[in-house]
Amino acid sequence: MDELNAIISNNLAYILIFVGIIIAVLIGFIISLESKLSDMRKRFRRITMGSDDDDANAHEILIKHADKINSAVDAEEKLNSEINQLKELVKKSICRVSVVRFNAFHDDTAELSYCIALLDAENSGVIISSLTGREFSRNYVKPIEKGESPNFKLTKEEEQALRDASLK
Repeated sequence: MDELNAIISNNLAYILIFVGIIIAVLIGFIISLESKLSDMRKRFRRITMGSDDDDANAHEILIKHADKINSAVDAEEKLNSEINQLKELVKKSICRVSVVRFNAFHDDTAELSYCIALLDAENSGVIISSLTGREFSRNYVKPIEKGESPNFKLTKEEEQALRDASLK
C-alpha cells in the first residue's frame, strides 16, 4: 500500500491532468447530448403541434399526420385528373373565331352576307356562310380539318375568315 501511495504522490500532477481531461471530454459529451436533446424536443413539438390530445404519443400523432398526407395526395391526384380532362376539353372547344362580312351580289344590299370560322386549338371546326340578297338568304356549313376544307372549295371570304381565325 505504501508503494501505491508513493506512486500516486509522485504522479499526482499527471493523474490530476488526466482526470481533468476526462472531465472536460465528458462535459463536452454532455453539452453535445443536451444540444441534440433540445433539437429533438423542438422537432417533437413541431410534430405534435396540430394534435388536440396532449396525452397522444408520437406514434399516434405520426399516424394522424400520415393519414392527412395520404388524403392530400389522393386529392391532388383527383385534381390532376380533372385538370387533364379540362385540358382535353379545351383543346376540342372553339377558341378561334373570325367573322368576315361582304356583299355577295355587288348590288345595294350592303354587306349583309357573312362567313364565320369557328375553330378549335388544332384549327379544326366549321365555317358557316350566309349569302343574303334582297329577297332570299342561303346558309352553308363547311367542315374544316387542321386548317383545310377537305371536301368543299372555299370562297375567298371563307379563306379570309379561316386565315384570320387560324392566326388567333
